[in-house]
Amino acid sequence: MPEKTSWDSETLYLDGDEFYRALLCEIDRAKVSVDMEVYIFEAGVLAERICDSFERATNRGVRVRLICDHWGGPLVDDSLLRRLEACGAQVHVYRGMPWHVPSSKGRRRTGGLLSILSQFWRRIRTLNRGFHRKVTLIDSRAAWVGSLNVSDVHLREVAGEAAWRDIGVRLTGKDVLSFRLAFERIFFRRRKGLSKVLEKHWLVSFNDSFWARWKMNFQIKQRIKNFRQRVWIQNPYVLPPRSLLRALCRRARKGDVTIILPEKNDLVLMRYINHAILKKLLRRGVRVFERGGPFAHKKVLIVDSTYTIGSVNLNHRSFLHDLEVEVVLTREPTKRALEASFLADLAESRQITLQQLKGRPLWFSAASRVLFFFRYWC
Repeated sequence: MPEKTSWDSETLYLDGDEFYRALLCEIDRAKVSVDMEVYIFEAGVLAERICDSFERATNRGVRVRLICDHWGGPLVDDSLLRRLEACGAQVHVYRGMPWHVPSSKGRRRTGGLLSILSQFWRRIRTLNRGFHRKVTLIDSRAAWVGSLNVSDVHLREVAGEAAWRDIGVRLTGKDVLSFRLAFERIFFRRRKGLSKVLEKHWLVSFNDSFWARWKMNFQIKQRIKNFRQRVWIQNPYVLPPRSLLRALCRRARKGDVTIILPEKNDLVLMRYINHAILKKLLRRGVRVFERGGPFAHKKVLIVDSTYTIGSVNLNHRSFLHDLEVEVVLTREPTKRALEASFLADLAESRQITLQQLKGRPLWFSAASRVLFFFRYWC
């Protein structure tokens, strides 16, 4: 059993501008290493600022490494890739397009045809497995974790009032070691040898192996099955696997099960696909709310006194395929701030009723039934 500990410090960020402003300042103070893993690394104002900070870091002798997902957003845009490698940063594209051949001069081109075919086959095998984590590790002592990508949609100074509403946290403590081990497991493609070490860190959950994925999914389900007073969920993608859906429905009559969804979603079809799921939840007593305004990309799960945030969506992709991370918050001020944020969003949301769903047009219900069969890929 892992030893239960707590973070030495926790700083919660509910604003993308503040999160990245503070993160960039810490990158500029890094002395040894900067390791960033992110789903989307998208060309824009934020990407330029991060590239500038990486360049300053490497000029100071700091080791800079980046993992991103090519499907999440074309980082890579080869111009960004070339710039990062030219300044000395090491870049690993987790799920590259099978047909994409980076044009960077820094790329090693050894092994001839056999190497090219091996790389092509590896990319084919990982097509359905996305790298969805968002973590930046500074000097292996401070971890910045949340649901924020490197994209201008998170900055109010660029996107204005349409900027996405997101959440992140800066953590310090001995459990930060787990982030470095998990990063290097992917960066160096290490399949064995780290699982037992990572299991010792109960404050952090990863799912980059079969056992770790089973364990993360099991923990989430068990928390919901065993709750005593409340389950509060804020997530833009609530399409749970059947086992989790049953757990939510069965427990709804024994306590407060509340879900906050965004009224507008970056996946346009989500509103249609959710229709059938919401009917089942509402019939069993689950309270569902929709929050208007800018798209809320937060991934928050509060079960009784356990508060978690991270990159995990409550859908099939997160439970079965994508690589995710979830962290447990341990400090009372941080918990209170997260709870206050949830209640503030709840106060600005409108409750969805079963009557409202039944009142939707026939064509909406028909489209929902058809699209529901594609929920596995959302």
